[in-house]
Amino acid sequence: MTMSCVDGPNYQCSGGSVIRTDNGVALTSSGVQVYGNSTSDLATPNPSPTTAIGLTLASGGVAEFRLAKDSNSAVSNPAILLSNLGLSWDGKVERPLIIETFRTTQGRVQLGGITSVALPASSDLGFYNFSTLGTAGTQANYANNVYFPRTIASRCPADLNPCPTTETSGVQIKAGDWRTGGADFDWLAATRFHEDGDVHAGDGVPDATGSGVPFPGSKGYRGVAGWSSQYANLGTWETQDTVLMAEWGAASGAEHNTKRRGVVSFGSVTDPATVPTTGTASYKGIVYGWYASNKTEEPPVFRGDATITVDFATRQVTIAYQNTKTFDAAGNTVPLAFTANAAMGAAGASVANYLTAPTTAGTLAGGISGRYYGPVVSTGTGGTGPAEIGGAFQLSNATTGATAIGGFIALKR
Repeated sequence: MTMSCVDGPNYQCSGGSVIRTDNGVALTSSGVQVYGNSTSDLATPNPSPTTAIGLTLASGGVAEFRLAKDSNSAVSNPAILLSNLGLSWDGKVERPLIIETFRTTQGRVQLGGITSVALPASSDLGFYNFSTLGTAGTQANYANNVYFPRTIASRCPADLNPCPTTETSGVQIKAGDWRTGGADFDWLAATRFHEDGDVHAGDGVPDATGSGVPFPGSKGYRGVAGWSSQYANLGTWETQDTVLMAEWGAASGAEHNTKRRGVVSFGSVTDPATVPTTGTASYKGIVYGWYASNKTEEPPVFRGDATITVDFATRQVTIAYQNTKTFDAAGNTVPLAFTANAAMGAAGASVANYLTAPTTAGTLAGGISGRYYGPVVSTGTGGTGPAEIGGAFQLSNATTGATAIGGFIALKR
């Protein structure tokens, strides 16, 4: 229930495995998280094989966030690792682990303290062994490869003109004013068009000629957006992936696109032994996520205000969301202004830095969980308590199909 990041002391991370799930929200060593599938994944036949639509709650997968911070808490080098999301290239086994870094240099991303190594040449058929082994080829060799920028032309379909040449423009970062008492958090965002699973990465593929390289986005895209302060982070992620590919041995005509999206609250969690047992504290911040009003709507992003009050003696936490609106020019009201009452872990226990509860918002029902981040401080007018707080929630209505996933991040003021 504390943070330990493989990338080193200058990183903050969520933890790579789920400890347990309470009220539909997964608990990791230094975070909480929720995610959902596109509803079109569940329909037979699939109504939109070329796109992925809708939102429905999911469980069992893991999203691990990693993020570097310097001495001024400025963020850089985000990475998201996604596993067990029910994505398969061949219909038999889960696709290889997704490791996304949004880097703008060619290379192959590997685990550990995440590194990039040289990308094998397309003529290396010992690596790109689909050409010699077919469906028995090594799937992992076709995942997490960054092929661009490069001078070799892509294998682009005739109807895609001009052929794209860029996978990503890198990570966009904007500093907030929270360091000087303001309400804006640091912000980052990135998107990359990926080619995971595309067998045309190597030479000698039966249906292709010339040097092998798929075009950017041939198998989907990924994106992240996040808000950060000194100790806490709220990260959102989205991935569209092509699954059940005939090249890898899936049934003919089964190939389609899927979408997964999720929210992770993570960071330098408060030492549970230091969480107060008396007094109160208050926090202010934001709530952010996705909301779909029915089973077929592609969910818009929403944002609102978050206010949290804590009574450490009673171990009760009140989380209130207000002004929830679509995060776009329209600014349409979203029915996610609600108040949740959560219970903290017992004083002195390893879960003293954790809170969770079932909750409702109008006709939606689900759960919410959160963590405390940073040392216990008495600065400001918000009482004595951990410096920051964050969490994640999920809500749905089985009858209407309305679904929401989201999270919050807040500072003690």
